[in-house]
Amino acid sequence: MHQPAASLESMKITQTVDPIFPRSLMNSGVTTGACQVAISVDASGRLSEVLVIRYTFPEFGDAAVAALKRWTYVPARMNGEAVASTLDLVFNFEARGVVVSTATVGEAAQAMILRLLGDTYAYGPCPLEKLDRVPIPTVTVMPQYSKELAAKGVKGPVTVEYYIDETGAVRMACVSPDDNQILGALTVAAVSQWKFAPPTSHGRPVLVKASQVFDFKGDDS
Repeated sequence: MHQPAASLESMKITQTVDPIFPRSLMNSGVTTGACQVAISVDASGRLSEVLVIRYTFPEFGDAAVAALKRWTYVPARMNGEAVASTLDLVFNFEARGVVVSTATVGEAAQAMILRLLGDTYAYGPCPLEKLDRVPIPTVTVMPQYSKELAAKGVKGPVTVEYYIDETGAVRMACVSPDDNQILGALTVAAVSQWKFAPPTSHGRPVLVKASQVFDFKGDDS
């Protein structure tokens, strides 16, 4: 059965509060910096999760998170229905007049950020090839794919992207708007409950980005 294209209206930020440039860094002679933060907003418009992905100094991440908790949001809508969604934001800090700008992160923007930061960021996701070992799940939960959905022809592959933090917890699980959103919601709910052995690099716990593909076969299986 052909699935009609979903109509997605992105999450909106309706009110912002500028982060405060950390005084401790300013007193130390630091005048610029940046951090990248992922946020999750639920279907009621509540900020449900915040994850600092990278920073030049940890104080910038703390300042961004403190500000984000004071922002207000309008949830994303899929076919007119409010749904949970995630968004990446970049905060560029400048001590001159405490000027702070934010930008939504796409692939091109993220590549530019990494080029600008170079090796100056003190924290960020560890590349998979630099891990001591492939992340090993200790708890897995499979999506609750019902016979009713299969009979209706709701099927196809879904790719869930997520972070595994230093404790082995899954953070910021999400799927592409191009994937079937019913199946996407099932997979996000399942993968969010997964647990991993803490990922390490040279014996040190690290943050890592990972993905998992689920292929729902419908009545063809």
